[in-house]
Formats: sequence, structure tokens, C-alpha cells
Amino acid sequence: MGKRAVSAIVLAGGGSTRMGKNKALLQLGEKTMIERIVDTLRPLFNEIILVTNHPEEYHFLKNIIYIKDEKILEERNSLIGIYSGLLAANNSYAFVVPCDMPFLNQGLIKYMIDKLEDEDVFIPFIEGHYQPLHAIYSKRCIEPIKKLLDQQKYKIINFFHEVSIKTIDEDTVKRFSKEFTCFLNVNTYQAYLDIQKHWDKLLIRGD
Repeated sequence: MGKRAVSAIVLAGGGSTRMGKNKALLQLGEKTMIERIVDTLRPLFNEIILVTNHPEEYHFLKNIIYIKDEKILEERNSLIGIYSGLLAANNSYAFVVPCDMPFLNQGLIKYMIDKLEDEDVFIPFIEGHYQPLHAIYSKRCIEPIKKLLDQQKYKIINFFHEVSIKTIDEDTVKRFSKEFTCFLNVNTYQAYLDIQKHWDKLLIRGD
């Protein structure tokens, strides 16, 4: 588990408006997308938290902690999921991912856990952008996030100036995921169809 115990938070509370259905339950090969994500995380974490307002949809997942959003907001966003997950986590740190990132790289996640020190956010910085939904957050982020939520500001990186940040550079990420496929989100039904069509080749090829 590295120097610090870390929980995993999977965000499954989005509206899936672009997808038109619950993307976490879409099939990729013999498993649903959410099963593939949880299977990748399970060997690395002693606690996996699924943030969803509809836990009944995920009854087939075992040894998972289900929690709902702490607040019901008019605008669905990932920030409330991170906030809710951090409040519920039994560890001081949590690795956060969404439910639509099926190519998570176990080696990269383990690297992040092993290299975690005392920063509040440990996050990849790729092609000039943070990857806030593939990052480790400290519970010290709870109050800065709450302030944003109270102000109805939902962009995740807007609280970063209030906390300590450590980044992972592109070269390091490429050691695990040469084409950054580990950050690929399945946001539209067409994107899902494209991935489903080539799933076996993508799975064999890896990144």
C-alpha cells in the first residue's frame, strides 16, 4: 500500500446526458465498464467507495461501500462526488476516478500510491492540463471543496491554489501508458460503439 493508506473513490453520479443511458453498465467484452474499473482497483485498495444516488443499479458489485451525494445540486458535477467520497473515506487519502474510464493502468495507479508523500493533491499533468479525475486527494481538500460548492462553482481545479499540489509529468506517465489511453473517457454512445468494436484488440495491445 505504499507509505500511506489510500481509499479508492469511483464517481458514478453523473447524468450521462451525452450517452443517453447509464454508461457504467455498458458491456465491454464479458463485463460491464464499472466491473472492469473495480476489478482494476481492487488489488490496490483496501476500501472502494462508489458514489451514486442509485446504488440499487450496482447490486452485483461485492465488497463496495455505496454512498450518495452529500448535497443534491441542480447541476450535476464531479466535484460533489469527490467531496462526498472524501467525507466517507476511512483513509486520509483517496484516489478518484470516474465510472467511464475503462483503460485504467494498474501500474500507474500503484506508482502514484507508492510516491504519495504529504501533498494534498497528487495529479498527472498532461499536455498542459491537469487530470483531476485520475488523482489522489487528501481529506484536507474537503473544506476548500466545500467553499466552492457553497459558491456554486464546480470546476475541480478552482481550489488547487489553496492546497499543496504535486504533479506527475508526461514522461513518467508514458512509462505506463504510452498514448495516455488510461485517461480515455467514454463520453458518447458512438465512442462506446467504437471501443466495443475494437475491444479485444485494444485490450491485447494495452498502451
